[in-house]
Amino acid sequence: MFTVSCQCGQQVQVRPSKAGTTMQCQCCGGRFNVPSLGEMKRRQQRNETIVGQQVGPAKSARDAQLSEIPSSFYVHLCGEVGSTARISTTAIENYSGVVAHAVDTLIAQADTDDGFELMVSLALLPGATRLMQIETAPNVPGDGPTCGREGLVDQITRRIESLALPDVEHGPVAFLMYRRVNLDPVTKLGIKPFSRYRSEIETCGIDDALMRAAGLIEPASDRTNPLMKWWNQGVSRLRAFVSKPAAKEDPTPTPQQVFQETSAWIESTEERYAGTSDAELQRLLRQSPSELTLHVASAARFANREEFENAIQAYSDAIQLAPQCAPLLGRRGWYHYVAGNHQAALIDLNRAIQLVPSAAWFYLHRSQIYSGLEAWEQAESDLGTAIGLAPREPAFRFRRAELHLGRDQLAPALDDLLPILRLDPHNGATHAMLGWLYQQDELHDESLAMEHLTRAIELVPDAIAPRLHRSMLYLSQNKFELARVDCDNALGLQQDEGQAHALRGRILQMQGEFDEAIRSCDRAIELGVETPAVFLTRGFCYAATEQRDLALADCHAVLDLDPKNPIALHLLGSLSLQQGELDAAMEALTEASRLAPQWTEPREQIALLHRMNENPQAAIDEQSALIEQQPAQPAHYVNRAFAHTQAGNHDDALNDYQRACELDPENEHIFFLRGCFLMDRQEDELALEDFNRALELSGVYDGARLRRAAVLMRLKRHDQALEDYEKLIEKYPDDPYAYSGRAYAHQMQGDESAAEADIDRLAEIAPEDAQEAALQSLQAKVIRLEGLERYDDAIAVAEEIIEMDPDAAVGYRLRGWIRWYSEQHVEAVDDYTRLLELSSEDPDPELLSSRGQIYAEMGEWDNALADLDAAVRLSRTAGLHQLLAFALNGRAFALAGLERTSESERDFEESIRLCPGNAWARYNRGIVFYKHGQHDQAKTMLLQALQLDGPPLTKRKRQRAEAVLERLATSQS
Repeated sequence: MFTVSCQCGQQVQVRPSKAGTTMQCQCCGGRFNVPSLGEMKRRQQRNETIVGQQVGPAKSARDAQLSEIPSSFYVHLCGEVGSTARISTTAIENYSGVVAHAVDTLIAQADTDDGFELMVSLALLPGATRLMQIETAPNVPGDGPTCGREGLVDQITRRIESLALPDVEHGPVAFLMYRRVNLDPVTKLGIKPFSRYRSEIETCGIDDALMRAAGLIEPASDRTNPLMKWWNQGVSRLRAFVSKPAAKEDPTPTPQQVFQETSAWIESTEERYAGTSDAELQRLLRQSPSELTLHVASAARFANREEFENAIQAYSDAIQLAPQCAPLLGRRGWYHYVAGNHQAALIDLNRAIQLVPSAAWFYLHRSQIYSGLEAWEQAESDLGTAIGLAPREPAFRFRRAELHLGRDQLAPALDDLLPILRLDPHNGATHAMLGWLYQQDELHDESLAMEHLTRAIELVPDAIAPRLHRSMLYLSQNKFELARVDCDNALGLQQDEGQAHALRGRILQMQGEFDEAIRSCDRAIELGVETPAVFLTRGFCYAATEQRDLALADCHAVLDLDPKNPIALHLLGSLSLQQGELDAAMEALTEASRLAPQWTEPREQIALLHRMNENPQAAIDEQSALIEQQPAQPAHYVNRAFAHTQAGNHDDALNDYQRACELDPENEHIFFLRGCFLMDRQEDELALEDFNRALELSGVYDGARLRRAAVLMRLKRHDQALEDYEKLIEKYPDDPYAYSGRAYAHQMQGDESAAEADIDRLAEIAPEDAQEAALQSLQAKVIRLEGLERYDDAIAVAEEIIEMDPDAAVGYRLRGWIRWYSEQHVEAVDDYTRLLELSSEDPDPELLSSRGQIYAEMGEWDNALADLDAAVRLSRTAGLHQLLAFALNGRAFALAGLERTSESERDFEESIRLCPGNAWARYNRGIVFYKHGQHDQAKTMLLQALQLDGPPLTKRKRQRAEAVLERLATSQS
């Protein structure tokens, strides 16, 4: 039933079958058109008032006749509708509503000014059969507007044929829809429903006519011989005249028949008095207090206004007059339940069921009472009985599905919902519930969830829940814009829906709009949605906007509500980690990992904490466990590579980087990280390959370009490095690192004025970095002068660096290096010793290697071995292959000086294998061979040394090598 308001304010109860008809208000006497069924359902769902369209007073008899025909109406033609009838009321209402929406949409889209009537006559029949006739009038053949109507009829036909059919049994259910388009009122309809079958309908009735038209029963045939037919008819008349049987008494009606007739009488009574004013109804009651119809009408009036106590009293008065009337007991029982008096409700419904045990709706209502009392077995039993009595009524299965869901029984709920769509394929509530159900882990199927939620939104466009559930589904698929549209549409329907604000906050968080997300969460909390999810969303947004105190407060709010929430513990651990509270971070993250052992993020951070606590082995163990859990996740290998590097397991680290690159060969960041690792190991060519790959994949990876420039500088490819620095400065004109690097490159090319210009620019944009850049430029000058073998000039520049910053190690390092190369051994040892004294707590293996090699060149073998043993050990631990090669070369030379030949050969072999381009290793080995009289081997080594440049020999070493080769050549000649 729908409540429709007249213009005078009087409310009238209207059956769905009266949709589109004209009714008279018994209060003011005015007439109004009842809106269409679809419009009434939409307004009812939005809790909006349904107002009838006023029909003006008739000025003449013809006007009165015109006003009887509304421009739009729906008429039920045939077929019993209800729980135990051919089709359920809900199913036919949903189907006819979808048809009406389709018809009205296509009419609204039609491009025509032609005035016409349109009638859709539609019958649903057993076996998923449809019989349809669509006609327009006036129906003038030929060209012009009629052709447009024909196209519209074709469109409507195709659209209706595409709609799924509800299940019908035992005969047809037929209805018609009438629309008048761009046409003045008419005195009579120009179209008859099912006009194609009028003669059959008049002959054998509408049921048989439609069944025959659809081919579901055989057409009537009469092949009897005419003479025999005449004789049989005569015999029949004679028998009737002679026998004259006594009139039969009507059989006693069954309780079910009495119940149906009584229910129909109550509904007609409610409808008959729907237009009666309150005052008039009360006057009639005072005048006739024993009139049952008046008490029934009064109870319905109170119930419609939700004055349940008054309704119960009115039904009680009616029951005193008819104590065995089961429908009245059922109605009073229901309103006892609505008013919260479950015990009284049970008494009434138990009595009603005793009187009419076949009334399915009584069991539904009693099941709801049992549900309220948490008597789940009794509730489920009653619903099973109701379904058994009326298996074609969707409401009973839907309610049992709700009962199952309330007890987290998802599969049984699904078993109840799916048959509903066979009975009623346009049931929006069922589609909505299925959409939600297919989002749950146990039955997860995103495509089915999306299909059902989308259909629910089409069928019930004003319902909020399907939009929110589809928004959640889009969110889970990272389709944030679509999720936001659905959420905003839901808020457009109901702006104070707290859950929608909470969901919107989550979507905005994922889109990075943190401030707006915080406002949405604030609004959700204001509206009473104080759930862990909304506090977590806001907490993550506070954390992202550096509001850590507020983020921590939200974390604790979540943990107050749910002390074992792993996400909140993870966020708490992350915030504690950011604040340097390592113990608190470890405690929170460990608990999060314990509560969610399959969740990897807390364990990743635990591994990071182990590295921060200088416990790389624990980090390796944690990452190894994660790799066992997710062997195809590249990030786990990268993080374990970090731990292996910290532990000194450099080969293992390289293997992990390699595996990460294999798993994700399109990830530029992994190649960048491996390039940095190789660069630290002084494997510059390999590092360059990785930086090239990172830039090839992204094209704009500025970190990789900056690192590549540094590697190119180390490889003395200054022109290429300069190109990278130029691109960086073009993109970031105020980047101090790019100017510092370019100044270094200019200096290495000998363009001192360009280097000075870059340093001046650096002083403008980052004055705190200017001196460091100037020192780097001078350092480059030292390197360039060394390459030109201008050692005295290089030493002078190094001393200039020392004067600029006496506390900086770089000046002494450069001066010691140049003194070594210029064979000022004692002075070089002094510089390196000074540097080692400054770093005594953590000696630098490069300094030890350099001083050790100088000692070896001086013939101080024991001092050399002391330094070089330490350098070999430290560089091997750190995975510095090039430095290790240099240290092994020096140690091999020192061991040869101590006549430890086999050990010397071992170190020479490893040094050359690690750094095959190092001319110094072959020079030293050649000198050792020469001293031992192995002239052929000496010649080979020295010739190779003169050709290599990784690094090349100094000027004096070249001269010695050439002198030895000349002596060897003279002696051999």
